Amino acid sequence: MERIARTETLMEQAYKAIKASIINNEVVPGDYLTEEKIASQLGISRTPIREALKKLAFEGLVEVKKGSKARVSSVSPENAHDFLLVRERLESMAAGLACTLATEEDVKELRRLSDMQRTSIDEQNFHKFIDLDYAFHSYIADISGNKKLKEFIENLNSQIQRFLILTSTLSDSAIGAVEEHYHVIDAIENNDPKEAEQAMETHIQQVTRRIINHKGEEVKR
Repeated sequence: MERIARTETLMEQAYKAIKASIINNEVVPGDYLTEEKIASQLGISRTPIREALKKLAFEGLVEVKKGSKARVSSVSPENAHDFLLVRERLESMAAGLACTLATEEDVKELRRLSDMQRTSIDEQNFHKFIDLDYAFHSYIADISGNKKLKEFIENLNSQIQRFLILTSTLSDSAIGAVEEHYHVIDAIENNDPKEAEQAMETHIQQVTRRIINHKGEEVKR
């Protein structure tokens, strides 16, 4: 983790830096997150680090037990399936709501994000791909106009991001995921809530299927 500039709230900067390290598996499930070490890496005091870890614990990315050090939470395939089931319902709702509120500029932005994802596949840059994927789903949730819905979706996607990176499923599934995104965008552009909900539901179901199939391959090995 790089040292951070004092432009935002220190707690918020620390939160973002630690979260990025978790999502990108620079620290892996089970690793301890020592306040002193992180404070030294980021060039700040321990207090904002402590508050950032509490926020990450609320999101389920970090385990903080009384009397012991914080450590990175684990994400099992079973837990990922549970997250995806909830995500399927919430993101379908967001896509349907987005249909009535999306502007022409919103549709252009969604296409831009998906086009950039396709480029990242060509470049074999899957960390960039997953950041763009997060941005795509977050943008739709933002268009929906429901702030709480967006918050829930972003928290769920943080968990799924970690699992996808950890299992390296993206090299086989990224192209299909982007094509599914375009179906969602088409439905939003056509102002068809039912089709948007169905397209998003199908997309999340396909993500779930790919994860389950990957787990099956691990068992065979």
